Amino acid sequence: MRLYFAAMAVLVTVVPAAARDVTATLHWETPSQPGSETVTVVLDAAGQVLAQQRQDTVSGDSTAAHSFTALPRQAGSLQAGLVLGGQLLAQSAQLHLDGRSITPDLDLHPILALGFRSSWACEDGNVLTLAPVDDGLRATSPRPARRFLDQGDGSFLAADGTRLTDEGPDVTLLPPNGTPVTCARIPAQPILPITAFAADESWQIQLGLEQAVITLPRPDGDQETLDQMTARRTEDGALVFESDAMSLRLSDEYCRLRDGHIPYPVSATLTRRNAPDSSAGCAGAPLRLLQGGTWYVQSLFGVRHDARNPDLTLALSNGQITGRLACNLYVGQAAIKERRLSLTELGTTRLACPTALRNLELRFLDALEHADGFDIGNQGELILRSGPITTLTATRR
Repeated sequence: MRLYFAAMAVLVTVVPAAARDVTATLHWETPSQPGSETVTVVLDAAGQVLAQQRQDTVSGDSTAAHSFTALPRQAGSLQAGLVLGGQLLAQSAQLHLDGRSITPDLDLHPILALGFRSSWACEDGNVLTLAPVDDGLRATSPRPARRFLDQGDGSFLAADGTRLTDEGPDVTLLPPNGTPVTCARIPAQPILPITAFAADESWQIQLGLEQAVITLPRPDGDQETLDQMTARRTEDGALVFESDAMSLRLSDEYCRLRDGHIPYPVSATLTRRNAPDSSAGCAGAPLRLLQGGTWYVQSLFGVRHDARNPDLTLALSNGQITGRLACNLYVGQAAIKERRLSLTELGTTRLACPTALRNLELRFLDALEHADGFDIGNQGELILRSGPITTLTATRR
């Protein structure tokens, strides 16, 4: 069902958003070491840094406070971390910001600092995201993605001639004919909590901060809770969570379950101590693959989008889908239900629109409403599907 908001566009432009003040108190368990600092970042829906604060710690501290005043309307989340020499020692979960002023307590956990990628806030306003690969580093943002090859001297070189140096605590980007850009470590989106499934649906593991709940194929169908879990990162960048009973390996690779309607962001391998073979599966929240920026429609139901027409866009964040139609704005709900994509409750403004553009808007909304699956193509493009039929393709800029 579609909803229509005739006055929404007017309200957005004439009603100012209330100023939001945030004072966050940070807590961590292990007293800080000399040279460490706390950092708190405010992010928008695309993951860009809108504001940040850094504060040197006093040796032995285990708490700090960071304050932000009059945060902009775009501020979507808050996250904090404890950094030493460019290494993230502990961080908080992401805290979603609504329209209120708040004074949250943020607990920093070492296990939340485990992740596949590191994030760095750069002087030019971009967020640099790096992941280790066999021959160096892969930068997934800012776009386009680049590969930096290890030069053996502490630096990494991209195909365009940009050199990355990591001399701690910061990293520096050196374009071949440009100004060096320094980037400082910030918290990244944490891996935990995460749920992993077997490809054959024979097991499920819910990993939390302090324990894992594992469901195995047993006649009684009982669950087993594992309290003593250790975590480590392997040389190839995988994360391994271990107990006396099992080992779960998570890799930064797309994965599909048997039904194949949606990809998962993480590949999983479960090894049980009393079983000779490992079992493959998937993990993570599929909608995370769609978050992190705006998608621009390239085709609808196989017909290429005419560049002379206005852009059609979609962006996902916190269970919502928003974007622009040819003449109007829209908003709706985004979820994964029974391992299928669900885009529902789409509501639009009702601005006047020429017939041809209005028909284009309706085709776009149909493409969203009928989609029950998606994929990410080899070039990073988004592909929405209704069963086997491609309803929409989109790319990021």
